[in-house]
Amino acid sequence: MTIGVNGVLAGLVDFGRYSGKPFIEATGIDRELGLFVQYLSFFELAPITFEEARKQIEVGREYIEWYKRTNDHAEKSDEEIRQMLAEEKEDNLRRYFEELNNLRADYNRYRERYAFHFVETGTGRVYTNLEAELETYGSEEKAQAEMLFVLRYPDRVDGRLSVYELPYVLPYREELVKAAAVRPVKQFGGWIGVPKSDAFMAQYEDYRRHRGYTFGMLGTGVVLLALLLVAVRFRQIRGVVLPEGGESAVQKIWRNTPVDVRVVLLLLTAIAAFNLHGEAILPYDRLDENDLAILIGATVWKLVVLIVVTAALAIQLRFAQRSLKEPESLGVAWQKSLAMRLYGIARDAFLNLRVGVQVTLVFLAMFGLGFATLPAFALFVQEQSILWVLPIPAVTAAILFYALRQAGYLNRLLAAARDHAVGRTVNDVPVKGRSVMAELADHWNKMRRSAEASRASEARSERFKTELITNVSHDLRTPLTSVISYVDLLKNPDLSEEERASYIAIIDQKSKRLKALIDDLFEATKMASGSVELNRERIDLAQLIEQALAESGAKDGATGIEFRVKLPKYPVIAFVDGQKMWRVFDNLISNIIRYSLEGTRAYIALERADGKAEIAFKNVAKYELGDNVDELLERFKRGDASRHTEGSGLGLAIAKSIVDLHGGTFELEVDGDLFKVKVLLPEA
Repeated sequence: MTIGVNGVLAGLVDFGRYSGKPFIEATGIDRELGLFVQYLSFFELAPITFEEARKQIEVGREYIEWYKRTNDHAEKSDEEIRQMLAEEKEDNLRRYFEELNNLRADYNRYRERYAFHFVETGTGRVYTNLEAELETYGSEEKAQAEMLFVLRYPDRVDGRLSVYELPYVLPYREELVKAAAVRPVKQFGGWIGVPKSDAFMAQYEDYRRHRGYTFGMLGTGVVLLALLLVAVRFRQIRGVVLPEGGESAVQKIWRNTPVDVRVVLLLLTAIAAFNLHGEAILPYDRLDENDLAILIGATVWKLVVLIVVTAALAIQLRFAQRSLKEPESLGVAWQKSLAMRLYGIARDAFLNLRVGVQVTLVFLAMFGLGFATLPAFALFVQEQSILWVLPIPAVTAAILFYALRQAGYLNRLLAAARDHAVGRTVNDVPVKGRSVMAELADHWNKMRRSAEASRASEARSERFKTELITNVSHDLRTPLTSVISYVDLLKNPDLSEEERASYIAIIDQKSKRLKALIDDLFEATKMASGSVELNRERIDLAQLIEQALAESGAKDGATGIEFRVKLPKYPVIAFVDGQKMWRVFDNLISNIIRYSLEGTRAYIALERADGKAEIAFKNVAKYELGDNVDELLERFKRGDASRHTEGSGLGLAIAKSIVDLHGGTFELEVDGDLFKVKVLLPEA
C-alpha cells in the first residue's frame, strides 16, 4: 500500500512540477529566453548610448531650491548650483553605464547559448548571430528548421517584437527612461531558437528519461493500489475478512483522546504523509548516485518512515470511521474536547473576577520582567541565544495554563464555601493532581461531608428527641392513667371484695409496669453516659444463654415460637459482667418472643470465630420494619409502631450499650421480615 500510494502521489506531484510541462518550461529555458529578449533589446536591437542619456539630464528649479535648503552655499548663484548638480548627475550616469557592463557579460553568455535572427521593420536591417549557420545551411529558414525549439515573432499572441521602453531587468535610471521615451518605437520580426547543441541535447534526453520514469512510477502505483482494492474486495466477497473483535489498547487510547486533539492529530498526520509522499521513495535525481550503499540506506530509511506514517494515517482513518458509528453524539464528544476543557479552566479562573484578574496581572508582570532580561541573557549566551528563546512560548503557555487552573480551583472552592455558608446543597469539588490546591480541595470535601453528616445527625437527633418525648409520655401516661382510674374506682364504698381485689391486682400490675419503664429509662441513661461499673468475671456464655432461655419460658414452647438453639458442647468463656450480659440475652430473647410472627421458628447460635465469641439471634418479625435498621437501636423505638404491645422500646438500645461497654460489637440486620442480631464478644 505504501509503495502504491507513494507512486501515485509522487508521480502526480512530479507531473505537475516537471514531467507534465513542455521541455523549455520544465527545464527553465523559457525564463532564460525571456531575460535574453530583454538584454537583446537593450544591448543590440535598440541600444541607448551614454550621449543620448546625457542629453536628458535636467536640473529643475525645485531641485536647486532643495539643494540650497540642505547645503550652505549662499555665496553661489543659481546658475553655478545648476551647473554643479548637472555635473554630479553626469558622473552618476557614467558610473551607471559602467555597471551595465556586468549585465552585458550575462547578455554575451546568452548570445553564445541561443540563436536569434531578427529583421527591423521599415529599414530591413538584420540582427543575427547565425553567421556560421548561414554559411553551413545557406539560409536562415534551414537554420531555423534545425533548432530544437523556436520562439517566433510575430506570433499569435504578442505580435512583432516592439522596443519602446527601458527593459524591466535593468536598474531604474530617469535619464534612460526619458531617452527611451523620446526615440521612435522599433519593431522586429524573426525568431529566437534553442540550438541542438550537446548541452541542450543532453538536457533534452534527461527530460525524456525523467518523464518516462515519472509515468512508470505513476502507472506502478495505480496498478498496486488497484490490486490492493481487488484483494480487499475479494476477501469481503469470500467472507475471509477477520472479525473486528474487542477493542485494542491503541483504540482505547484513541477513543479516550479528546475529539479536537484527534482531529488535529489526523490532519497533522495527513499533512506529513502528503509531504513525504510528494517525493518518490527513489527519486529520479538519485538514480545516478555513485555510492550504492548510501543509495540503498537512504531508500530503505525513507521507505520505513513512509510505512510508519502511512500506517498511522490508515489506523487513524479506521478509528475515525468507527467513531462515527458510536452512539455518542458530536455534542457530547465536543463537551469532552480539549478546547472545552481549556474554556472551562478559563471560565473557572474568572468565576471570581478579582482572583482571575489578579492572577493574570501577576503572570504578565513576571513575564514582562523575564522578557526584559532576555536581551542581557542573549548577549551572555551569544550565538546560542536562539536555542534558549525557542522554548519560551511553550514554557509561557504551560505556566499560564497552570496559573489559570489553580485560580479556577480556588474560585470553585470559594463558590462552594459561599453556597455552603448560606445553606445551599454543594457537591464535592473535583480533586485532580497532587498540588496544594488539590490537597485543599480534598480537605474541603472532607469538611463539607463532615458538616453535612453533622447536620443530618443533628436533624435526626432532633427528630428522635421529639419522638422520645412523645413515646416516653405515651408509655408512662398509659399505666399511670390506669392506676389513677382504678384508684378512683376503689374510692367507691359499694364495691365488692372481689371487685376490690381485682382492681388492686390491676393497680399492682400497672405500677410494676411503670416501675419497669422508669428502671429501663434510668438504666439506658446510665449506659449512654458510660457511668456504669462492670463486675467482670469468667463466664461460660453457653450456660448464660441457657439460663436466659429457661427464665423467659422460651424452652417450654408456651410462647408460640419454636426456638432452635445451637450451642457448642465445649465452654465458650468470656470476661464479662454476668448480670449485665444476662440482661443482653434476656432482652434479645424477650424481643423475639414479643415481636416474632406466631408459629414461626427462631434461631439462636453460639460459636467461636477468630478469637471471638459470636452469638446470633434470628427470627421472623410480625411487623414491617422498614429499611433503616439504625432507628431500631434508638431509645423507645419499637417494631410495633402503633405501640400496642408490651415493652419499653429500650431493649435493643440497652443491649447494644452493654455490649459496647464490654468492647464487643452489636450488629443489626433486616432482610425483608427476617430480623437478625449478631453479638461479638472477645474470648477470655
